[in-house]
Amino acid sequence: MKKILYTSVMAVLLLSSASCSNDFIDVNRNENEAYNSELSPKERLAAAETTLHATHAVTLNRFGNLMMNAWTGNIYQYTAPFDDEMKMNVNSTFYDNIWDNYYNGIGNLQRIIDTPGANTLYPGYAAAAKIMKAYYMQTIVDLYNDVPYSEAFKFQGNVTPKYDKGKDVYNALLKEVDEALILLSNVPANAIVSSSDVMFKGSVNDWVKFGNTVKLKMLVRLSGVTDSSVIAYRDAAMNTWPTLSKGFITASAIINPGYSKASVAQQNPLYRNYGAVSLASGEINANYRLVLASAHIVDNMMGRTTLTSEVVDSRIENMFYANVWNYLEEAELTSNDFEGFFGLPQGTTSNPSNTVGDYTGLGLKQFLFLDANGNPSLAEGSKQDGIVMSLAEAELLQSEAAVVYPAKFSNGQVHFEAGIKASFSFYGVSAAADHYISEINTKPNVGWNASTNKIAAIQYQRWIALTNINPTETFISYTKTGFPVLPMPLGATTATRPVRLIYPQSEYVANSSNVLNMAKSDAFSKTNQFAPFWLK
Repeated sequence: MKKILYTSVMAVLLLSSASCSNDFIDVNRNENEAYNSELSPKERLAAAETTLHATHAVTLNRFGNLMMNAWTGNIYQYTAPFDDEMKMNVNSTFYDNIWDNYYNGIGNLQRIIDTPGANTLYPGYAAAAKIMKAYYMQTIVDLYNDVPYSEAFKFQGNVTPKYDKGKDVYNALLKEVDEALILLSNVPANAIVSSSDVMFKGSVNDWVKFGNTVKLKMLVRLSGVTDSSVIAYRDAAMNTWPTLSKGFITASAIINPGYSKASVAQQNPLYRNYGAVSLASGEINANYRLVLASAHIVDNMMGRTTLTSEVVDSRIENMFYANVWNYLEEAELTSNDFEGFFGLPQGTTSNPSNTVGDYTGLGLKQFLFLDANGNPSLAEGSKQDGIVMSLAEAELLQSEAAVVYPAKFSNGQVHFEAGIKASFSFYGVSAAADHYISEINTKPNVGWNASTNKIAAIQYQRWIALTNINPTETFISYTKTGFPVLPMPLGATTATRPVRLIYPQSEYVANSSNVLNMAKSDAFSKTNQFAPFWLK
């Protein structure tokens, strides 16, 4: 937890300049607190939003896409790509930067909340920070269960915070969202300066809708719990919704502080890491080359499985790119049987019959923008908006709420189909949405009408819609529901995927008196003390 001490100034400086030297992050200097005392919430919000999104868009994207069998490694050009993910080698260094980076970023939000007089002098900023804190902190709890919270953001005041029960953190986060919504209900429309908010450009109404949606996500996660104390606060929270009349988000919650190809640091973070062209070299990005689409997702979207038989999902045209390396390297197919969309099974270590050009890579949308001459466009990829929460995710969330809380929410099928349409729109194939919805209506666990288990259908559509966008959300819902059914990677050393992550090495070093000791097997149990509390 000591890393939290040094975050706020670093985030502001990273946002404002890409050419500064790195000496400002020297932890032996004592200047951070002096800098921090001079920063107002207006100066902090954009930096906090931006730095948290970078981890959300890059690290959690990679983790979720691999756990949900959407991505696999390019074995033709890399040795043992994603080996730990394919073998489920979960340990204290496995995706440990999720914890470290999220806690650092949430620390920036906490500084806004803790600004003296924030609720009266900067109520819009305090509210936005509380909502974002709940949004990202929920993911931490979902992935780690018991975590530092009540003492986590004291900075120099407490560098070894205690661990709180996951269920208690959820309760506290729900209260923070309610506090934020109350603040927003009493502020003028210009309470947040547009230029200091790179998400909603100062729109109070949009922050209210996002706050409502974040709260709904937490409550839906708590459906099915059996702990009486959790049921009590969940039901109470359901009735403390001062702004529900303003509804949930009606457009994707996006972020863009001015992404561009002007420098590496100013690029959209997803494109910077996984886009086709590297700004630094002008060549194909190594991470773009690293990723191929998995056979499981490609076959489902192409209608080659029992689940989706003969239903082709047009979104695949822009989610992925067929025979991408033949296109980029102007090579020839080795076999006409592989002309089109084909994926590689996760965990494959050798496939001498084919070449890399036979397989599908990351797609036109988000990763491989083409200019008028058909060449990858670095400018378009670099400047694209980041997606904090897609409209498709919000609509499918409302569909699930109608299923699990039918007395409170309704129109499950309407929201289900709206989520599909929003996803088709995002991928530029809106005209194909109605036909797809009609075709899947006969497919159990894919379409609404044929599915006796509506959650299975929602989860299938969440899987497709959030691939490449927010797949860790699908993974967490998969942990809860068991859907969609996924094959394990070839060569996996466990029978199942983990249900949580192991506490990071930074905690075992810096907070050893409080962190809980875990074995690898503990990360795979749905019933032991380490399992997510909402599974019980």
